[in-house]
Amino acid sequence: MVLDDLTDGASRHLYDFYDEGTRKLVFILCLPIIDGVFPALLVTGAVATFSDMVAVALTVFAGAGALAIIYSYAENIREAKRMVLKASIPLLLGALAVALIAPVYSELFHVERLKYAAGLALLVIAGHLAGIDLAEKFSTPAIILTGMVLSVRNPGVLTFNLGYVAPALITTVTAIAGLYAASYLTNMEMNLSYVRRGAAVVLALIAISLFGYDLPSELSLAVFAVALVAALETRSVLPRLRSFLSPSVSPQVSRLVSPGKDGKLG
Repeated sequence: MVLDDLTDGASRHLYDFYDEGTRKLVFILCLPIIDGVFPALLVTGAVATFSDMVAVALTVFAGAGALAIIYSYAENIREAKRMVLKASIPLLLGALAVALIAPVYSELFHVERLKYAAGLALLVIAGHLAGIDLAEKFSTPAIILTGMVLSVRNPGVLTFNLGYVAPALITTVTAIAGLYAASYLTNMEMNLSYVRRGAAVVLALIAISLFGYDLPSELSLAVFAVALVAALETRSVLPRLRSFLSPSVSPQVSRLVSPGKDGKLG
């Protein structure tokens, strides 16, 4: 009886700590871990370089879906930042768990075959983001599971190492940092359709590299950077930037970031 009361009390406390918006943010952030996309990307080398980590962090994790939840449920900047910080706890724990289990993946599966499944899964996600109806007919977890079945091999001695911990944590911390920075904006200051389309292109580029085609590692990050710049609603962002700069910089610099009468900068 006492144990039941303690369990119910802990459950209620956890439920109160994670409100509806934060719970939805946790779910969408942890979805790539749950459905197997992130583990597959981890063991196939899709997050081998820092630019790859940043690209995956800002598209697979901190994409338009996560931003939409933050802008829908947070009433102000402070609440948005609180949501991101609360959601970061289960995300980091999930990433750490996957990183510790990842070495077993490379022992149980042919990684080269698994790359194709990971690439197909990314193409499906890209199709969803781009609004392609054909992508709705495919299930990302089913693609990953099928790839795992076709990639199974006779394992030798299972070994554990910490080689995947750093890429997993750097990727998720970058995603958290990106969402934390985005919490300073509002849905009126960012056009999420550009973020969604840019993420679709980035995921397609990562998928192409997994299929064995050599692409510059910085290309996907550059594409997403262009999408982010295009997504900013300058008429809303520039006045805030001007008020932020005005106390600490000269009038000449302030004029550079404020639109003139003709609508042009400077």
